[in-house]
Amino acid sequence: MRIKLFQLQQLNLKKYLFILSTIFFFGCEVENIEYKTPYVFTDAPTSILTTSAILGGRVLGEGGKDVLEYGVVWSQQFPPTVQDSKRIEGTRLGVFSNRYEAFQPNTTYYFAAYATNEVGTNYGDVYEFITDNDPPCSPTQQNRINLGQSSINITDVSYENPPGFNDGNVEFEASSYSSTARITLQFNEIDGVLPFTGEYTTVTTFDTLSTRSNGEVILTITDFGFGSLGGGIAASGENIYITNNGTDITFTFCNVEVGSQYVVTGKYTYSE
Repeated sequence: MRIKLFQLQQLNLKKYLFILSTIFFFGCEVENIEYKTPYVFTDAPTSILTTSAILGGRVLGEGGKDVLEYGVVWSQQFPPTVQDSKRIEGTRLGVFSNRYEAFQPNTTYYFAAYATNEVGTNYGDVYEFITDNDPPCSPTQQNRINLGQSSINITDVSYENPPGFNDGNVEFEASSYSSTARITLQFNEIDGVLPFTGEYTTVTTFDTLSTRSNGEVILTITDFGFGSLGGGIAASGENIYITNNGTDITFTFCNVEVGSQYVVTGKYTYSE
């Protein structure tokens, strides 16, 4: 994931506030008032995944005329404008931030916050970001996991929210009737929502609540059966791929190392 900022020339904030204070002080006695386009900031994109990202911004000044609409615009071409993809988020002044699920995998996008009044449209700074890749492998057998030295058929995937004493606020545990092994995935998502489609990177712990929904996952295997390898936890930096179609969530593993004993390949699905 890469984010780049393009700072565009905007009306100087001090000058802008001076104009507004002049309008406020003199009211209707001032003739030939020079109205301006709105003063708008773009927030850096966050939680960029394969088909989604959290985008937002702030409208801090109206320019003397009511803001008729504000929101975000994005495009694969620089710079994005209201003639490209657009999502309206409100009117007048406001702060906004939402997850948008309208993107293609492994694609470069440009996005900015915008606001429009009678004078015209103004944009905040433009950010460039690149969405995540699709999985590099394509397991053909559903609910089948190769652990490196053995393979298991996944017969049950349970979901907990919240997951009790474990890290994060969303947890999935996959198990098999024929094996004592358990595969656990823990996420730390905003408001405890289900994970989105994208490439999640393994960590060994979640730092703070401020890191929620930034594409991180904790992967552990527990196995205390007779002759088992004992389980392990994936080191930071491994990738797990998730596809969430609204009803089913598929977890795909492409040679993911878990501890020193396991190399996980395959996929399984949780159905709501």
